[in-house]
Amino acid sequence: MGLAERRRIAAIKDSHSARFQSELNAAIGFELPFEIDTASFPEDKTILDCYDSYYESYGPGLVVNVMKEICKDDMGREAVKAKFNRIVFLNVAKSADDPGTKSIEIKDQTLFVRESFYGYSDQLYGDSELQSDLEAML
Repeated sequence: MGLAERRRIAAIKDSHSARFQSELNAAIGFELPFEIDTASFPEDKTILDCYDSYYESYGPGLVVNVMKEICKDDMGREAVKAKFNRIVFLNVAKSADDPGTKSIEIKDQTLFVRESFYGYSDQLYGDSELQSDLEAML
């Protein structure tokens, strides 16, 4: 792939990162760095098309919604602050044939949310699944 895909990845970094950072801070009531790891997105049209279709409902937008629900009270906010001080969102799909596996992990005070954008994906979290898995870690 080429320039068009690189431009799409740059647009994710330039517009989505700032937007979702702002939405996250407003939703949870405190500063929590939120990074979309654009290096995890290959220059692959199928993956970028899937991300464009799902980023609001299953991608970074989902993370914001789940964090808003978890941090709706002092207990939730304190639990988050005790476990991590940064969120990194990553794509794990390398191609439509190599989708990777969704996962969440807290490591070195960072919450890593990994999802796979490879077309129709069973490797994307839903709201309740991500929230229950994360709450189990808190």
